[in-house]
Amino acid sequence: MEELANKTAYLKAVMYSGVTVLEGTTTWCPQCKAIQPFVDKMMKKYPDAKFYKYDVDAADDIAQELGARAVPSFNVFKDGDIVDGVSWNKPTELEKAIQESYGDGKVVEE
Repeated sequence: MEELANKTAYLKAVMYSGVTVLEGTTTWCPQCKAIQPFVDKMMKKYPDAKFYKYDVDAADDIAQELGARAVPSFNVFKDGDIVDGVSWNKPTELEKAIQESYGDGKVVEE
């Protein structure tokens, strides 16, 4: 998963025709590490979606833009517009947010 280092990279990433998922994380967050296998599964299951992560401490301009107050923090974009957000380690809510925006994209079941 590509890491976004600044607001310029963030703006480029979300201006995508389709679904983009941004994960706000930190190096010290145990819940961020705990949800990572689930995020990896979502990347495989929804291959037409773009997934990015950013460090809320290092890329505080992105965190501020998105209002990230908890980690992990996920934001789902559809065609450049933010459509949903999920904070904390909530896999069911995260997948629901992705599904609702994904539409008729290819789904790969394991």
